[in-house]
Amino acid sequence: MRINPDARIIVKKNEYGALIVTGHDKIKSGYGNGDCLLLNLKDTFFALSDSAERYSQASRDILERLGEEVDREGVPVKKEEWLDLVNRVFAVQKYQHKATFSLAAVRRNATGASLCIINGGDSVVTVVSRTTGRVEYRTEPNMNFAGRSKGISGVVEVTLKGKEYRLVMASDGLSDVARFCRVDIADMMGTFLSREHVHQIPEKLLEMVRSAESRGIAGNYDDIGIIVVDPMNLARNSDVQIMMGGTNPIEENAYQKMMSDSESFDEWISLKDLPEKASYVKMCGIRVWA
Repeated sequence: MRINPDARIIVKKNEYGALIVTGHDKIKSGYGNGDCLLLNLKDTFFALSDSAERYSQASRDILERLGEEVDREGVPVKKEEWLDLVNRVFAVQKYQHKATFSLAAVRRNATGASLCIINGGDSVVTVVSRTTGRVEYRTEPNMNFAGRSKGISGVVEVTLKGKEYRLVMASDGLSDVARFCRVDIADMMGTFLSREHVHQIPEKLLEMVRSAESRGIAGNYDDIGIIVVDPMNLARNSDVQIMMGGTNPIEENAYQKMMSDSESFDEWISLKDLPEKASYVKMCGIRVWA
């Protein structure tokens, strides 16, 4: 696993990649980054939340509670158990702390894998074939936002037969990247997000954003959060858990100032080098623990 804290990118070759980008208007207005990602490689589940600018850390709050609930109760086995756990987490979200919530739990078997998928709000979970580029499953937006709803009504189990499938979890900020590229999300899923090496996607997405800004075509764009995973390639011996984003205005302003004053960018940190860099990584809105 490697972390680029400046760019807010986390990758592991052929296994997964994750990225958050703070929206242009959020930086200008002094808001935090409301997109938050959780990668639990120990128990092989992934979660994403996107909160409103009024309380940007609402996304981090709900994902922290999710992690705490799993630590306390253990990892659910059945999809109904996952739904019960998620609804317990949902039920205590304060009304004014509106946020989307997406979860995908990977369970592998001898012939493939299954994904337990739960989605509330307008973030999107997609399963796409790396061979054909075809979207095999996609969640639909709904009104089950944390802080507005006391639970999510649906849970889906998607069976994956073979190694060709990729999981893509994204906040609605991804639609702005599609706008930069003048394509729709379906086209982006069927080409770039399905065909590129999984660990190269975050860096290339960030390049798209930076290029759009440099050419003056980006305009005001929302926070961007994305997790891409090749489920059948996940290592079975990882104890790492990662949370990134969900920063409050003070944290985000400190990060943005640090980046504007910094002369060194795009430094990659390996897991073994993380202890000596942990405080810097945390200042970038990233937390890694076992």
